[in-house]
Parts: sequence; C-alpha cells; structure tokens
Amino acid sequence: MGCNTLQATGSNQENGGNNSYHGQTISFVVPFQAGGGTDVFARFMTPYFAKHLEGKPRVQVENIPGGASITGTNEYANSRMPNGLNILTSSASSHVPFMLEQSSVDYDLSNFTPLIGAPSGGVVYTKPELAKGGMEDLMSLEDELFYAGISPTGLDLVTLLSFEVLKMDVKAVLGYEGRGPSRVAFEQGESNIDYQTTTAYKNSVEALVEEDRAVPLYSLGQIDANGDLIRDPQFPDLPTIEEIYVDIYGEEPSGDVWDAYKQTVGASYTLNKVIWVHNDAPGNYQDLLKKGMEALINDEEFATHSEEILEGYNTYVGEELNAQIKQSFSISQETKQ
Repeated sequence: MGCNTLQATGSNQENGGNNSYHGQTISFVVPFQAGGGTDVFARFMTPYFAKHLEGKPRVQVENIPGGASITGTNEYANSRMPNGLNILTSSASSHVPFMLEQSSVDYDLSNFTPLIGAPSGGVVYTKPELAKGGMEDLMSLEDELFYAGISPTGLDLVTLLSFEVLKMDVKAVLGYEGRGPSRVAFEQGESNIDYQTTTAYKNSVEALVEEDRAVPLYSLGQIDANGDLIRDPQFPDLPTIEEIYVDIYGEEPSGDVWDAYKQTVGASYTLNKVIWVHNDAPGNYQDLLKKGMEALINDEEFATHSEEILEGYNTYVGEELNAQIKQSFSISQETKQ
C-alpha cells in the first residue's frame, strides 16, 4: 500500500558551536494576511518565543498571504535559508493540500521539523425542527439538508467526510468567503446544517442554541495517541460520529472514507496549527528552538493568557508532537482517492 509518510525528525548538523540566539533576528513566516486567526496565533506566540529562546532574539512576523496559505508555505520551503533564523506556522489549509498532493503545493512538510502544535475543534449543528426525531430521522432525510461551505480542501473537508461516513444526504454549496458568512447563511435560512470551530461556536452559535434556533449534533472530535477518535475536551457532552454510527448502524465504522475522516481530523484539528523549522537548519539552533517551546508551555503567564487564543486546548511539543505528526500526516494512496 503506497503511503506518504511524514518523518518528524530533524538534522544533527551543527552551526559552528553557536549555542545562543543572542543578537539574532528570527523571521516568523505566516502564510496568511494580517488579522486572521493564524496571524493572531503567531503574533500571540512571538513574545513568548523571544522570552524563552536562549539569547532572547528578536522574533519578527512576516505575512506572505495567497493561495489559502500555499503561496507563503511554498516561499518558505524554496526561498528561505535553512539557517535556523527562519520559522513557519502552518494550518489545516496548508496540511490538507499537502496530504492530497495538490498541484499548487511545492513544499514537503517532511522537510520541516515540528516545534509546537496547537489543536482546535469544531461542532456540527442544525435547525431544531430537523432534529426532533433524533439523528436517525435526520440521517434519513433526502434532498432536505443544505450546507454552506468555503472549499473542499480546507476544514470543510472534515465536515463533508463526516456526512459521508454517516451516510447523510447533504447538498453542499461551496464558495463562501469564510465561516462567518457560512453561519450567516444558516441564520438566514440559506443552509440548515453547519459547523463552526470552537471559538466561533462558543461565541456565536451557543446563543442560537439558547434561543432555540440551532441544536448541536456532534463534535468533529480529536485524535488520541493511539489514532482513535475521541470526544473533544471542549465539548465533552457531544458525541463523536463514531458513537453516532455505532448507535444507528450497530457496528463500528470502517473503510477508506472512515480512515480519511480520522486522518483529516488529525491534520486539521488535533494539529490545527504547527510551527516548523527546516530539517537542515543547524542542529544546535533546532535544539534551542525545541527547548524554548518546552519552556514556553510551562510558563504560567503563557498558560494564563493563552486560554482565548488556544481555545483551552493543550499544545503538543517533543515526542508527543512527533508522534502526532507522523500519525496525522501519513496517508495511504487508497485513502487519498
């Protein structure tokens, strides 16, 4: 079985015994425009990088938008020196096109070493009147469910795969400019089934639930260290699609679509954002970056102030991160198809 396996190991190359970032400037490439979610994440992380990296370097965010993150990620891979002074943040919209081998992708994530990973989550919800009979009745509807999405190769892919796993008949209309406009489409009746990521759901959809204008169906879940789908810790009362499938069909889900769903949950949500350095960056700089990330997550000030940005999820570093990277970004040719 052909498999695109991402190795999460770095180079042991040295850098002339330079064991500090003192007096250096690190360029932090963000492949999105300023003000978006990934940019906000990067700018929040930046002062903590500077604080915890040996030598306290200046860390400067550089936005390179375009192609839903592909333009900037391509530039980082092909034009930025692997000297340990250039790092990158990626997101689900960088991960999924890489996994699907899109023609516009000119980067290979296996050429980067992961430093820290941050999860996110999502909740699928519908109109209360459609869910009165429970999930079984909802899943039996034909030509009645409409979904407003952005792109089949971003976070929408996870939601669309969840519909397919559950054998739901959902008509997807793609091309919306963002999850905000998609939610507005739901509120205005243009769609009747939708999803939002953790923060957006809590900030904008829970109010609709309280007003009886929406009802949650399931969370998209998280992938644990064993590769299993588990409940999202931010939504512990919501089932996963695996639980729903077993309840409705009396057996565990299986097959390529199910495998693809778990794979994309891992690469899109469990590792929603990852910060990387080139594999062939000097090994001692890689070590300094990794040590800095481990110190960062143990910083009480960081823990206190990261609640909103990181949505209450714990970050991944070290071997735990390496294991999640290898597990989430390795995809068989059968699953891709």
